[in-house]
Order: sequence, then structure tokens, then C-alpha cells
Amino acid sequence: MRLIAITGLALSGLMLSATALACETVLDPQQVQVFHPGKYCLSANRSLPIEIQGSNIELDCRSRSLIAPPGGGAGPAGIRAHGENLIVRNCRVDGFDHGIELDANGASQLVNNTVLRARQAPLLVHGHYDPLATPIRVTGNRIFGYYDTEPSWGTHAAVQVIGLNRAILSNNVVAGFRDGRRGLWLADAPDTQLIGNQFLDFAGVDRMIQFDRSPRARVVHNTIMQSEPSLPNGMTGAVDATCVENVFINTQRSGFSECAVTRHNVERPLPPSGP
Repeated sequence: MRLIAITGLALSGLMLSATALACETVLDPQQVQVFHPGKYCLSANRSLPIEIQGSNIELDCRSRSLIAPPGGGAGPAGIRAHGENLIVRNCRVDGFDHGIELDANGASQLVNNTVLRARQAPLLVHGHYDPLATPIRVTGNRIFGYYDTEPSWGTHAAVQVIGLNRAILSNNVVAGFRDGRRGLWLADAPDTQLIGNQFLDFAGVDRMIQFDRSPRARVVHNTIMQSEPSLPNGMTGAVDATCVENVFINTQRSGFSECAVTRHNVERPLPPSGP
């Protein structure tokens, strides 16, 4: 009897989970704009962008791709979302000027997306600095910048977070950017949490993580890994930050000395000892 009860609870949990992830509307291949609350999904790859404007909207691409047509005629952003309580998950955005642009008041998420070959800002998250809003989460995304035939454009950061309070960036992977592109830029984003992110294989970059007017960050379990000691700075501007158990390899200057709290960080090569 007890086994039956436990099995019933497990099945109920699975049913609730399936309901939570259910797709209510398959987005028409020619539909660009989404205004009404609901759960939307893709059933095929597409070349048109998607613009979300409203509240309580979820887009699940189900690992389908948004691929910019040759010549960049599809618009500046693969996915642009503006509003509150927005979720964009499982999307693959390839070749747009901006990969995913989220402008949200709070309670929004970017989850398990992949952005490839963005010409400008692959992942751009900005808000209106509401200290009471539910934090925005950027979790499990992959941002790759390798170029087949075109050089990188400009000096945009691979991930930009602007004007947000208490944003949480966790378990993201950023790799393969060239010619001045930084890994992460935070501006006017106090109390941000950076947890378990990886920044790999950059070249021609003077710093990987840049904090501007973004105090009290929590920087935990992040990795910066370069194949050779070519990165002048791992972090800059980490004012009042807590930096714990990060691994920075081949950064000439890690930036941990700017943190208010540092524990168990690993940096190679080791910093100079003494004056």
C-alpha cells in the first residue's frame, strides 16, 4: 500500500512537471510578434526573428534554430523580449547582430539557449533597476563566437548585463571570441551573482569580466581558462565582491585583489609575491 502511494505521488509529480512545460501554441513560421500571455514553442527551424512584448510569456524553441539569412535581412536581434515574467528557453540563435536581447522588469529567465556567431552582442540583458523585483536569471546558456568567414565586429562583450539588481548568472559557457570582445560586462548591476560560469578560449582581449558601478557581486566557482598567458586581466572593478573558489588560468592579473572577501581561489600563474 505504501509503495502504491509513493508511486502515485511520483506520477503526480511527473504529470505536474509535464503540465508546467506544456506548449499551448505552436508559433506560426511567419509570425514574428508575440503579445499575449501563454506558452509558445517552435516545431521547425526558421529564419525570421521573434519579438516578445508583454507579460507572462514563455517561448520554448525545443532546440530549434533561428538562423539569420545571408545579408542580415532578418532584423538586428534573433529574439527580443520586453516585459515581465518572460522565459526564453532551448533556443539556438545563429548569425544575427544580437542573439537574444531581454529587457525585463523582473521575474524573467534565459535558460539553456545557444547563441552562435552574433555580430554584436550575443546576449544582452537590461532592466530598470527595481530593487524589489524578482531577480532575473540567466542559466545554462552557451555563447560561441567562432567565425567562419567574417571577423568579429566591434568590442561588445559576449554577455552584457545593464541596469539590473541582484541578477543571477549561473552555469553559462562563453567561448571562442576574438578581437577585443570581453566575456562579461556588468554595468549598474549591483549584487549580481556569478556562479559556475566558464569563459574559454578568448584572444585579443584585455579583460574577461568587467564590473562598472556594480558593487557587492558574489563570484563563486567560475572558470577562466586560456591556452596561453595572453589575458591581461581576469576581472576588473570587483568592488566589495565576494570571490570564492574560482579558477583563473593564464590571466596575467586575476583581479581577486579587488574583492572584499577572497577564499580558496586558484590562479595560474601565481601573482607576484611582495614588492
